[in-house]
Amino acid sequence: MTSLDETTVIALRGWHPAISRAEARAMFPECVISQNESRRLIIAEGDSDWTRAEIMAGCECVLVGGGIAEWTSIEDLHKLIEYQKMADMAVECWRHEGKLPVSTKEIEHQLGGRFHDEGSTFNLGNPTHRFGVVLDASAGLVAWGWMVGPGPGKHGWASMRANKRPFFRPVSLEPRLARAAVNIAAGINEGYVVDPMCGTGGILIESALTNRQTLGIDFDPVMVEGTKENLEWAGVKAEVRRDDATRFQLPQKLAALVVDPPYGRNSKGDEKLLEEMLANVVAQHNECRLVIILPGKAGNENLDQAIETEFKLPGFKVEESYGIPVHKSLGRTLIIASISTQD
Repeated sequence: MTSLDETTVIALRGWHPAISRAEARAMFPECVISQNESRRLIIAEGDSDWTRAEIMAGCECVLVGGGIAEWTSIEDLHKLIEYQKMADMAVECWRHEGKLPVSTKEIEHQLGGRFHDEGSTFNLGNPTHRFGVVLDASAGLVAWGWMVGPGPGKHGWASMRANKRPFFRPVSLEPRLARAAVNIAAGINEGYVVDPMCGTGGILIESALTNRQTLGIDFDPVMVEGTKENLEWAGVKAEVRRDDATRFQLPQKLAALVVDPPYGRNSKGDEKLLEEMLANVVAQHNECRLVIILPGKAGNENLDQAIETEFKLPGFKVEESYGIPVHKSLGRTLIIASISTQD
């Protein structure tokens, strides 16, 4: 049983591991993020502000000061952990991708005993320090370390669903996808996150919840008023105004664009609107990160890797694309792009 010394491990949620890895690369750009045999445990080489995990859609937590190794037994795991005295702590163990032949409660009990022997004190209700252990059956691995971030669980996404808002349209993005899109596009960049076709405001809500400067534009006054109502419901503030996406003035300090365009029956008209919106951005800025979410055929999803796409974004270079399942006849494609410096 071997382990990397003092390895930082990022534990991902299971919704869409590939998008979650892209989100981790954007949120921890100081690090080299590498994948291993596991679908949901990735290694970060370098140091960063790990508290960014707290606003990520696809990250359970970051495990720092620990390691990752092949699972063999609790006895072997004990040999790899550096037990120390820690006040007001708890041990938490959970599973990824099926079950390894060991009890999570037994791991918590035995590791807690070792920490107790070092003089640690415990608080199982609201600990200051949490030591996490993840059992990943997809690769037969165990990861451990001090947890930064919320840990496993749903964490309120259901309560923030679009159909819970006072102003709702069926095409609205689900919150975790909107949050991931904002984080991937903006990363740690300063400035405004702009949605030039904001619709019901789902992207704006998730951007504002991460304390980013946020601006939404929509040509439809009904959407503008509905978005303002939704922002008030969510308890956040963002600038929202009625304007033309193909002509509006962008903020001078721009972190990123995130957009879920209103695609309807008039596909040619929709494409023209999108092209003119992108041309407006390129005319005003030399640098800009963009995440755009477009509808596509079902069956092009891959939850583990990026996909190939034929979408072209005039003035922008497509960097990566990810397929997202919606239902049997519809999928979505999340495209990451940046302004191209080539003519």
